[in-house]
Amino acid sequence: MNRKLVPVLAVFLVLVALFGSTPLSYALVPTFGPKLEVWTIPQDDQKRDKGIVILGLDGIHPTCTTDSTKATTTVPLCGPQDLMSQHKLLVTWNGLPLTWVQGTVGVNIVCNVLEKDKVNVVPDPKTGTGKQGSWENLMTNLVDVSDKFICKPRWKSPTPGLLESVGVLDVYYVGPYDGHWIADNILVVEAFITVGRTVVWGSDIQDICVLGFGGDPKYTLTKPDGTKHYIWRNALNPYVSCEDVALLQRDWLGIPLEKGQDPLA
Repeated sequence: MNRKLVPVLAVFLVLVALFGSTPLSYALVPTFGPKLEVWTIPQDDQKRDKGIVILGLDGIHPTCTTDSTKATTTVPLCGPQDLMSQHKLLVTWNGLPLTWVQGTVGVNIVCNVLEKDKVNVVPDPKTGTGKQGSWENLMTNLVDVSDKFICKPRWKSPTPGLLESVGVLDVYYVGPYDGHWIADNILVVEAFITVGRTVVWGSDIQDICVLGFGGDPKYTLTKPDGTKHYIWRNALNPYVSCEDVALLQRDWLGIPLEKGQDPLA
């Protein structure tokens, strides 16, 4: 054998031995750093996996008030409301549930909410651009409305050693009781923990449907403080799409579709 080929053959045999003993999944899939895995399950409409918020409008007037001294014929008193959307929450570290340790911050939760607006794309009269074709009916425009919501995670802590990665997420609507906020919303739940000087993140996505009204409540509960809690049988009935119900309710309240130009057209 040519002595010049000996080193090349040796390297080749080493590589064959290395990859021959390495599972395919290890050889082809790169390994990344630690991450948090986040799961959320809406509790308001478990058949459709949606969170539901009801503003308490009467179906005629676009706004309402909870202050009886400010109620007028044009801004009536709000009807039954449900301003909280609840979601089951699970956060794990590479599949391992987390436990709360005395003196640590634990799991942090940050929420972002994006409103899905439907826009009537109209061609620009000067340039003719804006509508990509006759097939383009409506365009989706995302608007950040995170300031209209507050997220509150509820863990089993502060008892040391108990699971902090399992809990519920209460999402409160704190915006105006105005039909312009009726929409199908995207809820982005971000979780992070700090390990030394490293911040480890994870995220999940869910739906929150903000409606002006949900029909007559099926049942009314009186809470210990004397206020009422309302229970609806099916707030979206008979529709299955929050987007369709939002368009329908906005039309009933006289809120027209906005005109817009598609920046990508």
